[in-house]
Amino acid sequence: MTIQAMYPGTFDPLTYGHLDIIIRSHKIFDKIFLAIAENPQKNPLFSLEERVILAKQATKTLTNVTVFGFNDLAINVMKEKRINILIRGLRTRSDFEYEIQLAKINHYLEHEVETMFMISTGIWTYLSSKLVKEIAQYGGKIDNFIPNFIAEKVIEKLHNTSKTKQILPNL
Repeated sequence: MTIQAMYPGTFDPLTYGHLDIIIRSHKIFDKIFLAIAENPQKNPLFSLEERVILAKQATKTLTNVTVFGFNDLAINVMKEKRINILIRGLRTRSDFEYEIQLAKINHYLEHEVETMFMISTGIWTYLSSKLVKEIAQYGGKIDNFIPNFIAEKVIEKLHNTSKTKQILPNL
């Protein structure tokens, strides 16, 4: 029997904290589905397609990890792919409180789904994609938090975004 799990998120950008969860999960499960959410409410820096490409590159050595994008409830994707384990990372108590709500709702929507919480380790406990983008926006060093090739893309994207803002007139 193959044990499969899905790790959903926005991953904008994918951080070493996310990769830590993926690598640790990869040792537990036969197959990991890294599911990258569209989630326009978060106003992502990268498009869904860009985030999928970056995540595929970051996980290319992990043979049991499959990366894909989605625009639906995670629980619907899990039903469609017949996955019944949901991986969620926890950094802080506030993460836990939010994730407990999600786990209970997901279990209500699909009784066969179980949520597995993985606690962040070390420095990753304090790391978020939002913080990485903020540090980069103000010229801070981010390559200790995300893979170099992703850091380059973040800086490039922020640089292009700030150029666009300078060109556009104030309305």
